[in-house]
Amino acid sequence: MPAELTAPCTAMWGLLGQRGAHAAVSQTFDTEEPGSPTVNFLSSYAGTDAVTVFGRLRTALAGCPSVEEDGRTVTIRYEDLDTGGFPEDTLRIRMTMTDAGSTGPAEVIDRIVTRVGVCVTDLSATGTEPYPRVSETPILRQIDRLRAAQGL
Repeated sequence: MPAELTAPCTAMWGLLGQRGAHAAVSQTFDTEEPGSPTVNFLSSYAGTDAVTVFGRLRTALAGCPSVEEDGRTVTIRYEDLDTGGFPEDTLRIRMTMTDAGSTGPAEVIDRIVTRVGVCVTDLSATGTEPYPRVSETPILRQIDRLRAAQGL
């Protein structure tokens, strides 16, 4: 993380990078389908730390609407995802990267981050025009499996 990031942005990148997790795994998908996930991170936390981490992520996102990094502007937008089947702690995050002097995005990353019990899962897709949202179906399957595994 670049040192010049503001505190909320530094916290956001760290939390999205599973900082503080008891255990974490990542999975990369090889896909060309628009909206298909490309990366999934799954982290587990001790006790109530997942609740705390998710709250800190929400606060960090609110304080980091954009950041300049390596000649690129990263604009961050997020919203609660309250579609059926998602837990209360679910956010859809869109990161739009624009190169200096460019009129259009160079890259768009759409993420769904959710807390299920002691776990936080982060599913993302890098979009090409027209920058579709990441599909909700794989994350809903993962949520069902995490609920079952934790007896929720």
